[in-house]
Amino acid sequence: MPEALFVGLSTLDIAYAVDRYPGEDTKTQARDQFLGAGGPAANAAVACAIVSGRPATLITALGRHPLTALVRHDLADHHVDVIDATPESTGKPPVSSIVVALEAGSRTIVGLDAARIQAPYTADLSEYVENVSIILIDGHHPELALGIARKANALGVPVVLDAGRWKPIHDQLLPLTDIAICSSAFSPPDFHGDGAALIDYLRSAGPKHAAVTQGPDPILFASDGRQGTIEIAPVTEAADTLGAGDILHGAFCAYYSQSQDFVDALTRASVVSTLSCRSFGTRNWANDLP
Repeated sequence: MPEALFVGLSTLDIAYAVDRYPGEDTKTQARDQFLGAGGPAANAAVACAIVSGRPATLITALGRHPLTALVRHDLADHHVDVIDATPESTGKPPVSSIVVALEAGSRTIVGLDAARIQAPYTADLSEYVENVSIILIDGHHPELALGIARKANALGVPVVLDAGRWKPIHDQLLPLTDIAICSSAFSPPDFHGDGAALIDYLRSAGPKHAAVTQGPDPILFASDGRQGTIEIAPVTEAADTLGAGDILHGAFCAYYSQSQDFVDALTRASVVSTLSCRSFGTRNWANDLP
């Protein structure tokens, strides 16, 4: 089966697990630490490779700064082939500092996204769109995202949009998207509706299939005239939700490539996402995957 292609942000993530959030101006001994690649597209590529058992390809912006070696090494260890759209850049990669409060089941992230990085779409990147089964775009590198999405449309390759939070580029990406999976935090300008209204908004913008994730609450979806919900299994122990949405997107791509069944793939991916919340970091869940 052809590989899946992921397009978007890569960061260096430094995460610490603590029982509860530290107080201001204190020192806290962490229970655990994670150091590795992060970012929506990068995490999704890793999840897809784990679930499918096949390598995934990631088009991103890294450059030659020494810190990018940590990102590249982690991605290679998880069978993700990196295509760098900015190979000559010497700038620092975005670094995310993360505190995971296990008792609260929440995480706090401080970092930079791709706003300071110019990742161009060049003709040579079009070859990576050919002969892939599915493409996920996170929209963090607008020029790159649009170029890949347009090429995918021309070739008939399904495009999945990871729409976590609204970005101006979404106005142009949604008409090029086959499947939109967004969070309840996705709020287009002048939109004030509920989850069901958000589904309608997404469908009217272009995607054939749409879903809205709501954390521990059921996923809302609409597909081929069918609307419904997908229940989320509870996480009973101390939870780490870091990357859970990214992992859902990556697992979805793996399952959808196999079945072409939107609801089935989304249902199975939600199980993987829940599994990922039962261990610290964005990788340890793979040890518990059936």
